[in-house]
Amino acid sequence: MSKEEIFQYFYTNSANLSIRSIMITLLAGLVIGAIIFVTYYISYKGVAYNIKFNISLVVIMLISIVIMLMISSNIVISLGMVGALSIVRFRTAIKDSRDTVFIFWAIAEGLSIGSQNFKLSLVTTLFIAVVLAGSTYLPKMQTKYLVIVSGSDELDEKRVEHALKRAAKYYRLRSSSKSNGRKEIIYEITLGKNGSVRAVSTIADFDGVNTFNLVAESGENVG
Repeated sequence: MSKEEIFQYFYTNSANLSIRSIMITLLAGLVIGAIIFVTYYISYKGVAYNIKFNISLVVIMLISIVIMLMISSNIVISLGMVGALSIVRFRTAIKDSRDTVFIFWAIAEGLSIGSQNFKLSLVTTLFIAVVLAGSTYLPKMQTKYLVIVSGSDELDEKRVEHALKRAAKYYRLRSSSKSNGRKEIIYEITLGKNGSVRAVSTIADFDGVNTFNLVAESGENVG
């Protein structure tokens, strides 16, 4: 078999996509994309909700469907797509690890729908949506805080540590600084399930304390 015959075989043995099948596939992608959109919205616990990113997830899914339709429609094109996609590099930094999860989720479902696996896509989408939404509202067994206390030389560090020992399940000194008659100490504490923030806040009434801050850690702090 010559090269021309091999090429002709691949070219003629390709699936022909009708406009109707393309529209059905894209509409199915919009339904799955809507589920991903709603899941991201209800599970987002950050400070500023970014609706543009959420819409981008749906668009990423549709683009993945288009790529999969191109690959499945023509074997010659699929070979070229492998080389084209291998040189694509994305440099955008993802701040939240959950955003990366949603991006991969959208791509995976787009590939699934593009390959006409509608049942697989629907079942996996519903299952992953329940897992992500449920994990967001899981009760926390313990909560970490940063206790920032600043004041004058009259600030008794031992008294502060004694108060933290009674109120917190765990505490650790993160930073201690002194300059020009002022002190600042930072502790990392862990409150148990029955821990009381009010008990820790009594430190604000100690002699020599000028400012008292209690900051909840989100799990993304470095240090």
